[in-house]
Amino acid sequence: MIERFLRSPFTMSIFLMGIAVIYSKSIVLEQRDDFFVIFSIFYVIFVTIYFGMMVYYNRKFPDRKIRIFTFIPYELKEEDEGHQYITYRACRKVYIYYYFAIPTAIVFVALFKGIELFPVIILTVLGIGQYFIFWSEIKKLYE
Repeated sequence: MIERFLRSPFTMSIFLMGIAVIYSKSIVLEQRDDFFVIFSIFYVIFVTIYFGMMVYYNRKFPDRKIRIFTFIPYELKEEDEGHQYITYRACRKVYIYYYFAIPTAIVFVALFKGIELFPVIILTVLGIGQYFIFWSEIKKLYE
């Protein structure tokens, strides 16, 4: 259960959305109201709990450690050839998604360049789309 939470693309989506909201509120809008402070505190608590759970998991399951500092995303499980194949299929789908999504995003950013937050929104949507496609492909292949 803990490993599923730690490796979940949805957890990474929460990280991404949290950073987007904090960035939007602090830099672009230059507003630091009560919502910003409360949201930032919850985000820091979430990040602390996440990495605390990772340390706990690594102590409980030393043979299946999740590296805290790595260049490989946590949601990738490449323990054997089966997991590598599933990761390959999911990454292939994500590549195809970006093949079409990035040019589309550039067109949208060019069309709506008057909206200051639009690039942040587009990047967040692209990232969440990536996690959703990866998760749906992994789920489909595991079933």
